[in-house]
Amino acid sequence: MKKVLAGLFAVMVLASACWAEVVDTYSFDNGNVKLHAFGTGDNMNDYCYIVESPEGLVLIESTAYKPDVEAVSKYIKSLEKPLVGALLSYHPNGYKTYGDVKVYATEGALKSWQENGSVWGLTQSFKQALGDKVADDLPDSAEIIAEGDTVKLAGLEFVILHESDGENYGIAIPAMNAVYRHMMGSKTHNILPAIPYIEAEIAELKGYQEKGYSLILTSHNAPEGKEAVSEKIAYLEKVLDLAKSSKTRAEFISSVNEAFPDYNGGAYLEMSAGALFSE
Repeated sequence: MKKVLAGLFAVMVLASACWAEVVDTYSFDNGNVKLHAFGTGDNMNDYCYIVESPEGLVLIESTAYKPDVEAVSKYIKSLEKPLVGALLSYHPNGYKTYGDVKVYATEGALKSWQENGSVWGLTQSFKQALGDKVADDLPDSAEIIAEGDTVKLAGLEFVILHESDGENYGIAIPAMNAVYRHMMGSKTHNILPAIPYIEAEIAELKGYQEKGYSLILTSHNAPEGKEAVSEKIAYLEKVLDLAKSSKTRAEFISSVNEAFPDYNGGAYLEMSAGALFSE
């Protein structure tokens, strides 16, 4: 996993930081429930989500850069409802900007934010590369939740889900028939650090099919429909075969690019190759 993080760090050093924020809104329950998908347009294509009900707002994930965190906070204030909770997992950065809001996290997620944790380490790398632009404030405490828990916020239920890394967490939102996971994107490469991890990803996405989620939310892609799950499973199954059959890193990258020539996130593919092959 250290190779994966080092690779992502290199990407951040070299990538341009071009901001073009966009917000898409989805309505449910005759407009009583809304989802605001806030795309930062930054060099990681970060997305945050604000769930709105008549009772208030719930934030799902933050983002990495101070200008984006401030923009998300400003947008939340524009909705003129109380922010009653923040479900933070992979992207807790800048949480103080949102005010005195209760943060919810699993024990694994909270550990990842603390010194020497995975999210903490990644934040330090970003800060070394990009300085004060990075939102480096990470929560040191949280309301602890666990996989399988149902958390009720703003009158809505949020079900806490397992994710393949076994550290952070995903979320199901029954009122929207939606599910959030960190990395998705039907036309984007995933960071895949090991063969058992790929197998676990496939199993989790097949579970999504069984549940019949109709809206797929992720931190690095615009929301998609359930067809994205089928596409991602097919991608992961092919990548798994190529990871097992390839002899070298270069062969693996070439084979994946040949199979998926129109995919974004080439740097993620490079990181996966670096983790899967030791040469």
